Amino acid sequence: MKQRRKQPEVTRQAIMAAAGEEFSQHGYAGSRLGAIVARAGLTKGGLFHHFPDKRALAKAWMEECLAPGIEELWVLPLAETDSLAGLKRVCRARIETLEATDATSTLAALATELGKEDAELAAILAAIFAGWRAAVSGVFERGRTAGGIFPAVKPAAEASLLVALVIGIAVQNLAPQDGSVRQVCLTSLEDYLDTLRSGA
Repeated sequence: MKQRRKQPEVTRQAIMAAAGEEFSQHGYAGSRLGAIVARAGLTKGGLFHHFPDKRALAKAWMEECLAPGIEELWVLPLAETDSLAGLKRVCRARIETLEATDATSTLAALATELGKEDAELAAILAAIFAGWRAAVSGVFERGRTAGGIFPAVKPAAEASLLVALVIGIAVQNLAPQDGSVRQVCLTSLEDYLDTLRSGA
């Protein structure tokens, strides 16, 4: 017999899910607690029982939902990759399926919004970016050791550039436009990665 989850846990998960939808669609400043509780089917009293204010809710959501989202989309797949071909496959899969509300796009939007507005929230975003860059750097390190990547490549520097390029594509993708621009950016990103290949 399955053990029923306690109601506070269910309520908290409903709040977090609703907050994620609001933050993804409207950003931090544009999200309203009233809209979050309406999405969750709760009252503000129910929300305040778990989170004292929107900032505390945002902090918890970034740590418990956004960070794992980036880990699932980028960090874990890259941990199993040791070649430029593998890195290109992951980048293509993520960029081709970019949605305005996915973790990559939400991270990009929140970073542009909160970068200088709130030191604690900005630090959480910085840690998420650091984990992503480390995963990309690991691919370059392993590829270089295996001989598939040019020895002079600096993994950390190239990782910082690649993450910045992907975030730029995600930000651009938030604006209404046809998919051709994203495809051009993806092709250019892959061409850039090819220049790092040993013997290129």
